Amino acid sequence: MAALDAFPNHVFDALGTEPIVLEDRIGGSVMVVEKRPENGPITLITAGASQIPTDSGERVELAVEVVDGQQGAALVAMRIVCDNIANNRRVPPMGTPWRNSEPFLSGTGISAILATGSRWGAAFDEVRSEHGEVLGRVCTLRLLTDAEASHIASSGWDSLRDEAGSVDALLDVTRGSAVGAAGLPGAMPVFLSKLHAEHPPRWVTFTGREVQSVTGLESEAYMDDASNHEVWSVGSFRDRFPMVDGFLRVAVPGQTALFADESGAFAIEDD
Repeated sequence: MAALDAFPNHVFDALGTEPIVLEDRIGGSVMVVEKRPENGPITLITAGASQIPTDSGERVELAVEVVDGQQGAALVAMRIVCDNIANNRRVPPMGTPWRNSEPFLSGTGISAILATGSRWGAAFDEVRSEHGEVLGRVCTLRLLTDAEASHIASSGWDSLRDEAGSVDALLDVTRGSAVGAAGLPGAMPVFLSKLHAEHPPRWVTFTGREVQSVTGLESEAYMDDASNHEVWSVGSFRDRFPMVDGFLRVAVPGQTALFADESGAFAIEDD
């Protein structure tokens, strides 16, 4: 089997069932096939994502398990990831959720995507040459709520799967979240001005990697002076200002909370 044929052959032969080729193509060139295995959920798989150039040379196809009737949701996620591969020239990192500030599926709470291995193991996940050389892989994309993505960021995919009870419990995109809003990790850094020693936060921003806070009393010149800033942890920030706890439990990347007083009430200002 020629290396160029390994990926499409792997996709078409996967799960031991005949492929159903969907009319919709991603970017006009990436084909999507549907598989209906007897002992598993409907699975959509790309055939052509592996041809998108990456800086590392890694090659992947994408798979999404779906509830019947939700194939369109899988296509949306595949388009997002294919665009990301093309724009950033890298394959999706395994086990690290991509989180959006708003749901990307209308009428659902689905706002995150995670690349994992499949329920089928290496026979499905690894694309091999006729000589047994691993040429690439199939990434199974999980469609998640932000609370589920936050849980994974702190405890991992296996923990979320155990919390949900099974992988199948995470398929229906119209579901409620399998976990409650856990909030940001206590060790996450908070960058803030020293005016917080005397005044409460007014604007608190979650960037996805850190929290930033200002009192609203800082001048431009004050903010430009590095000596006027310090770094706390989310845990310390919560302890000093309990008013921010509600926001830090539900914050998603790109959101800023405006606090008018110390009651804990806030208004979201999306970037």
